[in-house]
Amino acid sequence: MGTSGDYAPFSKQGQGFDVDVAELWAAELGRPIEWVPFRWPELATAAADGKFDVAMSGVTWRPDRDVHGWLSLAVGQGGPCWIGAAEPKTVGVNRGGILEGFARARFPQAQIVAVDANESLPELLAGKQVDAIVTDSFEISHFRRPGDTSLCVAESFRKVYWVAPSRAGDLGPALDDFLRTREPELRALREKWFGTAQPRDATDEVVDLVARRLELMDAVGAWKRAHQKPIEDLAQEARVLDAVAKRAAELGLEPGGVRSLFELEIALAKRIQAAGQSDQASLDLDTELRPALARLSDRQLDALARAAPLAPASFDASALAPLAWLLSADEIARLERALEAVARAH
Repeated sequence: MGTSGDYAPFSKQGQGFDVDVAELWAAELGRPIEWVPFRWPELATAAADGKFDVAMSGVTWRPDRDVHGWLSLAVGQGGPCWIGAAEPKTVGVNRGGILEGFARARFPQAQIVAVDANESLPELLAGKQVDAIVTDSFEISHFRRPGDTSLCVAESFRKVYWVAPSRAGDLGPALDDFLRTREPELRALREKWFGTAQPRDATDEVVDLVARRLELMDAVGAWKRAHQKPIEDLAQEARVLDAVAKRAAELGLEPGGVRSLFELEIALAKRIQAAGQSDQASLDLDTELRPALARLSDRQLDALARAAPLAPASFDASALAPLAWLLSADEIARLERALEAVARAH
């Protein structure tokens, strides 16, 4: 198991939510745990090199991570926060994680002080070396001191476990099955470590997987602009729609409703691709993005087969939060209706 060892309440000094979950899983498998330390800027390389089987240390789902290995279903959901000045001139943040990207995007005019020792951030703020520090809604209670002011934004970050590419095929699906069956115990552990049970169900899983596919679309658009390819690819869209309809029937779902859902997802995907500005392709369409999207499509269909029919009442604010920064309110409403229309075959 890979661990940063610096991120409360997930894994710090051998304690935390992810430590407890890892021990539950290891006990079920009848296997001992070897904890392998990593530094956040080196996490992707360590996963690719097989330094560990699974990283369990408060890892946030990101598009660039999902193309390599297997990112488990989400075990927690939170959002970025900052402590200190509302519009700081200097900002401290942990180097190499998603929060560094948030800090640079949210405070483009500020000087970003990226540190390797995450636990040193409160001292930077207390010593007035920075005007604010960036953290998240999970960690903020461990960093905030009496008198500190803070602000958090939408809870769109999902915490997952990163199965290394070499073990993705066997450990990835097995880990997800474990997390689903042990959800009652995970709720108790969330209450212990997060202060809230954050119950997760089939609707949360489906919406999260839809969001993952859509979040990859900015990278798809960047690749197409870099290679001067059109956003619309009708032949590829037809292949995707035929494949999901066939798979839906095999899973006992009514193919028409699934096809309509994916037609909407494709329309939203093209809108996201077209809205992007970057022409710097960091991920390759054929070797990274399309295989990742195909895996997510399969996982979404499997999740729909477990969840359908989805009740309208299940789409609460927490379940929809991963979509909030991607889609307009009208687009989210359309997506809700399409998900509710997915039915089992008779």
